Amino acid sequence: MRFLFEHFTTSDYSTIFSWGLFLFILIGSLNLRYVETNTNKYLRTDRNLLIIFVVFIIFLFGTRGFKIGTDTYNYRVFYFNPGIRISNVYEFFSFFETDILFEILIYFAFMFKDFTVFLVIVATIMNAMLYVFVRKYTNYGRNGSSLLLFLLIACNFVFFTHQTNTIRNGLAIPYIFFGIYYLMIKKTNYTLLFFLLAFLSHRTAIIPIACVFFAIKSKNIDLKYFIALYALGILAAAAGFGFDKLTFLASMGGDDLERLSSVGETTYRVGFRPDFVLYNTIFLVLAIKFSPKKSPQDLFYLKYYILASIIFFFNFNIPYSDRIGGYSWIAIPLLFFSIINSSFPKKKLQMATLFTFFIFFLNFVLLPLLTSGLSLKKRDFTNNYQYEIKQEFKELNFKHNTHSSVLTFKI
Repeated sequence: MRFLFEHFTTSDYSTIFSWGLFLFILIGSLNLRYVETNTNKYLRTDRNLLIIFVVFIIFLFGTRGFKIGTDTYNYRVFYFNPGIRISNVYEFFSFFETDILFEILIYFAFMFKDFTVFLVIVATIMNAMLYVFVRKYTNYGRNGSSLLLFLLIACNFVFFTHQTNTIRNGLAIPYIFFGIYYLMIKKTNYTLLFFLLAFLSHRTAIIPIACVFFAIKSKNIDLKYFIALYALGILAAAAGFGFDKLTFLASMGGDDLERLSSVGETTYRVGFRPDFVLYNTIFLVLAIKFSPKKSPQDLFYLKYYILASIIFFFNFNIPYSDRIGGYSWIAIPLLFFSIINSSFPKKKLQMATLFTFFIFFLNFVLLPLLTSGLSLKKRDFTNNYQYEIKQEFKELNFKHNTHSSVLTFKI
């Protein structure tokens, strides 16, 4: 299958996505506002517009060319090309050393021997699960618009990246969301199941899982102590402390942990990042200001956000720390959706609309304008990352097996 939009660049895709997102926010919020007084029509409109947006996202990212996102190219070269030559199940799963759920996914997807089919399957799984999550989380639109919650998630820094680059992270995120959802309704077994699925999708999912665990266990600890911990975390990161200093972490196994000791050449900006600290702090201040701080759910999200932010700050000395930062940013839609429901119960639609526009303006208009005029590199904010193959994959030692016609290598 030839790739649709084959000659488009990542910048073209980012533009299409941005405009599509803006139009859905505008048209969706106006339509919901128009039918707000008619409950049945409101719920149908909310569902139908969400389905249209999800189909748009699946089509846009599922049919992209392999040059849209450097990791897309890497997946084609280092996974798809050798993977379609392997017919034996045992050989296939012993060939790749990656996350087990991703191995299962690519095993079935590669049967079609078409890279576009693989991208469509990934985009469908990722966004269909997000669709089901927002529908369940909002009680099918009764506890807030499921469309606006999905659009809030799509306005996130990492959404575009998860769709085009770090797809294993993107596949883990819905499982994390489901785990949190079932935790909120006290179905622990489901929570544990989905957290396990998240970890098996990408090992770095242990970070949000740990943050959830500590946020729940610290429900009797006053929020002010977490705020103090947040301030100390910033000071420690500014002083140069980070997980890269804890060398024992890198020896615990796994490529993701080995990256903690990475000192290889990279064009990615490492070291203390006041820009990211300011960004995360803005949302923390807004959350504290507007939250009544009496809702257990609000307090949980606040504590999770603080813990995930501190872990992010302690990764500043490591290339691509924003991948870790994504685990704090994914909490922003849920945190403010919860605050809006608890603080503005009679104005949920209006406040959710305003906040969605605010996030869009901040992430897709203001920050790109600011970063284009400063020394900060735009890719740090817009997710159009230029990942280096040397950092993403170990050196490949190719050995041709003439009997099985399979290229075997170690990743």
